[in-house]
Order: sequence, then structure tokens, then C-alpha cells
Amino acid sequence: MRGAKGLVAVLAGLALLAAGCGSTDIRGEKSEKEQKAVQAARRFDPAILREDTAEAIDAEFAARFAEKQKAAQKLYREEDGKRILTHKFGETELPDAPVRIVCIRMEDPMLALDASMVAAYDFEQYYLHDPLAARGVQRISINDENKTINLEQVQAAKPDLIIMRDSFSKGVYQDLSKIAPVAAFDLRDYERSLLALSMVLQSPQDGEARLRAFYERAKNDRIRIKGAIGESTVALLRIMNKEVRLYPYATNDINRFMYELLNLRPPQMVVDIDGNDQNNAISLELLPELQTDYLLVTTGYGPSSRQSSAVARKRFEAMQQDPLWESVPAVRTGHMMNVDAMIWNAHSIISKELAMDSLADWTEEHAEGRE
Repeated sequence: MRGAKGLVAVLAGLALLAAGCGSTDIRGEKSEKEQKAVQAARRFDPAILREDTAEAIDAEFAARFAEKQKAAQKLYREEDGKRILTHKFGETELPDAPVRIVCIRMEDPMLALDASMVAAYDFEQYYLHDPLAARGVQRISINDENKTINLEQVQAAKPDLIIMRDSFSKGVYQDLSKIAPVAAFDLRDYERSLLALSMVLQSPQDGEARLRAFYERAKNDRIRIKGAIGESTVALLRIMNKEVRLYPYATNDINRFMYELLNLRPPQMVVDIDGNDQNNAISLELLPELQTDYLLVTTGYGPSSRQSSAVARKRFEAMQQDPLWESVPAVRTGHMMNVDAMIWNAHSIISKELAMDSLADWTEEHAEGRE
């Protein structure tokens, strides 16, 4: 292969850089504080098998629903004739029956609730572009480099309420608050946020019904997936511009749903890296030790950093020419699935449904003995 030796050398250098000079094993010992954080994050013990019957899943999800509902109720209250939402930046007094709502990176739960928006974040490659365009929603621009919002566009939409994800700075929140009341939500806990959003929109019954429908879909996909691969192990690897990340069992928001909702089995390495402080960066030299039956690979970034995704894709193309990559067990057996970074890196109901559906379809097609 032309230039193979040079390519391997370059990739090895990049791998060393990504892993912190190559000397740090992300499976290393953790401090007492980190161990406590891991235990707090783990909803289930990875060593204990859970049932995948419809009855067992229904009971599991019913308990989860009650927990999320209780958590959402702590964010919203009504007192002295006022409606108030508590969030990361403080509290917001909400208008009654808002009509002109501007949405900023909360488009997924708003669409899931079939809620009306006059303007929202959008671009042509967005996984939500078609439904937003079909509704005639005006487009709000966001500068992904400095995380700023086009305030003129927000002002022009004449909102009486702004719904935003709280991943922006407090300064952005304050600027938006000068235009209209702002309700901010933590989408990392997308189930709680969906319920709290439905309260803000004065339709809590819609939020509850939508979350129950989400759990029903998760149950069906879980039964399909586990019927195809049983207790085979599954891991998620993310290819980025300057590093490769292996995501842990319970301490990352991107893939936690795989192990909690779908009851997928994690390989030991994924369990061991829970709570590490190395940003989950893994060297190429360590990848052949990733003993997982199925490997999911996401290349690039989500909606907020789509310009960098092309660089990540080129990096992955180069990685696939490295003999180290070919020695990864799941790659060698053909059990590797490329997943859509735009969807998998998002945090919300619709994106999770799309991810679960695609995973169910793929596992049924590629399970051992079915290729």
C-alpha cells in the first residue's frame, strides 16, 4: 500500500497526542471522589443482567417515568398567580398562553410536543430541517465558533417567549432576556426537560403522553435489538478532529441511553473507563484490546459544530488504512456500524428515537449468522 509506513507513523503520532503522550491508560485507577461519581451515575449495575420481556421493561420504564416526572415538577411552579420556571441561570416568570415562541436549540422537544414556533435554529443539513421548513418557521442563525445568536433575527420575530437550551453562556441568556422572557432547559436530561417544557407550554398532559410514547418505542426497539444480538457487547467510539473517544458505561450523556433504555451489554473496557478524567481519549494502540462484539462509530460532531465534521471524517478515512484499526475485533468480524453524528450527538426525544430505530434495523440485519 503506497505510503502505508508513513501513514502509520503519522497516525501513531496523532494517537500519542490524543492520549496524552501515550502513557496514560484511560482505564487507570480513580480517586475516591471519581469512584463516588461513577456509582452515583450508574442507574444499573453493569454486572447484573436485566430482563428484556415486555412486562419487565414496562415496570422499569414506569419507575423511570415517575422519577422524571418528579424531577420536572421541581423546575416548575405556580404561586401568587405567577408561573415560574427554575433553571441554570435563575428563575423566569412565564407569560400566560404565549403565542409567538422563538426556539433556540430546543427544536427537537418542541416538535415532539407538536408545539408552535415562529422562529427557530435551523439549517439545510439539520435532521429537523424538513419539519421546521414545512411549518414555515423562520430561521435563527447561530455562530458555532463563538456560540453567539443573531439577536436581530430574534428581535425581528417579536417573541413573547424564548425557549432555549442552557448550553449557552449566561451573557447570551441575559441578552435574550432583554427581548423576551427566556425559559432555559438542560437537554442532557431530555426526558425531564420534555416534561418541564410541556408545563411551561401549559400542556403537561401532552408531555406525559409523548414521554410514554417514547418509552413504548424504546421498549419495542430494545426487544428487537436484544432478540437479534442477545447479550453481545456493544461500544460507541467517536472520531474527532484531534482525538478518538471511547464512551463509558454511565458517565456520558451521548451513549447512556444505549445501556439504560436499551439494556445493551458494555464490554469490560467501557465499564472500566467510567468516570475517568482523561476526556475518554483513547490511543489507537489500545483499540485492539477493545473486546466488544459490536462497535458503533460516530464520525464528527452534532448540529453545533458541523463545520468540523469534514475534518473528522478525513481522519477516520486515514485511520481505516492503519493495520491497528483492522485488528479491532468488531472491525475484523464486520460488526461495525457507522452512525449519524448529527443524530447521535444530539440530546432529545426525536434524535434518540431515530438512533434507536436505526440501531434496531442494523442489528437485525447484521447479527451473527444473519449477514
